[in-house]
Amino acid sequence: MSVDVDALVVGGGMAGLAAADRLAQRGLKPMLLEARGRTGGLVFGGDVGGVAIDLGAESFAKRSRSLLDLCGELGLALVEPQGRSWVWSAEHGAIRIPRGTLGIPTDLDDPEVVAALSSDGLRRAREDLTMDGAVGADSPDLATLVETRLGREVLDRLVSPIAGGIHSASPRRLSPDVVTPGLRERLAQEGSLVRASAAQRAAAPAGAVVASVDGGLFRLPVALERRIAERGGEIWTRMVVTGIARDGDAWAVTVDNAERATEPHLMGRASGRPATVRTNRLVVALDGREALTLLRGIPELEIGDWELPAGADLASVDLAVANPALDAAPRGSGLLVAPSASEDEAVKAKALTHYSIKWPWVLRDQPLHVLRVSYGRGPGTQVPTLSQALRDASTLLGVELTFAQVRGQRTIRFLNSLPPQTPDHRARVARLADAVAALPGLEVTGAWFAGTGLAAVLPHGAEAADRLAGTTVGA
Repeated sequence: MSVDVDALVVGGGMAGLAAADRLAQRGLKPMLLEARGRTGGLVFGGDVGGVAIDLGAESFAKRSRSLLDLCGELGLALVEPQGRSWVWSAEHGAIRIPRGTLGIPTDLDDPEVVAALSSDGLRRAREDLTMDGAVGADSPDLATLVETRLGREVLDRLVSPIAGGIHSASPRRLSPDVVTPGLRERLAQEGSLVRASAAQRAAAPAGAVVASVDGGLFRLPVALERRIAERGGEIWTRMVVTGIARDGDAWAVTVDNAERATEPHLMGRASGRPATVRTNRLVVALDGREALTLLRGIPELEIGDWELPAGADLASVDLAVANPALDAAPRGSGLLVAPSASEDEAVKAKALTHYSIKWPWVLRDQPLHVLRVSYGRGPGTQVPTLSQALRDASTLLGVELTFAQVRGQRTIRFLNSLPPQTPDHRARVARLADAVAALPGLEVTGAWFAGTGLAAVLPHGAEAADRLAGTTVGA
């Protein structure tokens, strides 16, 4: 069986939804195929103890004006996180996170910076204010940049837990140009990494640097789905793509039904009943590993043996808890946990989010507190037990939590997730982007290609669609 469509989007994560939405806006009737039983990729929700919450990503960076405008167009009210965040380490306990950029302070006289660092560490950090602005400016990774300018203590106590927690990778594997766009340029202008961080924060929209949707970020993919359908697009879930080939002036895409997966974030295997979809406009918006597997079938792209950097095996335990001591928000919106060299560390979690304090809409209609205890800094993370999650949460919050207080819980795994945006990876992506641009009617998007975070992913998906919308059929 073969069908022809105006445009085909392979992958229903946020980049794929953005591409399909823009294609429909441009007057085309796109077909979107998603192997899971739902769209949204890492943005999805579910019920925990009778409360509908985000089970994946819960916020986005406000630096993207287009993303803020998109939420407005979709009628989604935005909210900013409430409560301060903390960092916890076995050596130093809990300290408030100072104002900064991924842990890079904006003011070394800030009392919270003074409290976080030793006198020697603070003295070393102050050298950044007087050293030549070129020192460390060409650092290949975030860790080297921070350590060169501010010293090891700022890296270990602030940047490693904060940047590492947000991006699920060591700062030594993160490109500054991807995780903090514009910071290197501001360093050149300001002559100091601290002043560059302050300028970066000052240039951001007023208020918090992140936002979410009132009622949960998972409402964003649902709203995009609805608008795509209203504009004549089609969305097919549990459909897996197994091959892409050039067919004259068109692209021939082999599709199959996907079997139901055991968990909501996993994809099912092909059932063995293939069909072909032909199109002049193809967007590949898959996870990086799946995308490279498909793109290897296009000789002009010369994918070769390219393998993405290993991502982290992540897991989270989401808990709905009845404990009035949590009303006091003992650690604000939550904590990031500094990595420990000891395998016997008291806390196994990498972070805890006090979700119902961070997003107060949770408590509007019911009294349960929602906690997310997150695990995984690299490959091989074991799935935490409920007992482990309760022990870690009790230690981090300073509040005793028991099985009897739990009203609901969900454990979610993300295997080999979010490959780090290393400098080498970005260089390979740039070369692939040039090769894709030379093939008419083909675009590639997704977090592995565009950069991590909705502020990068959604505009990239929409821009890919804009380029395809101008493709002349038969060209």
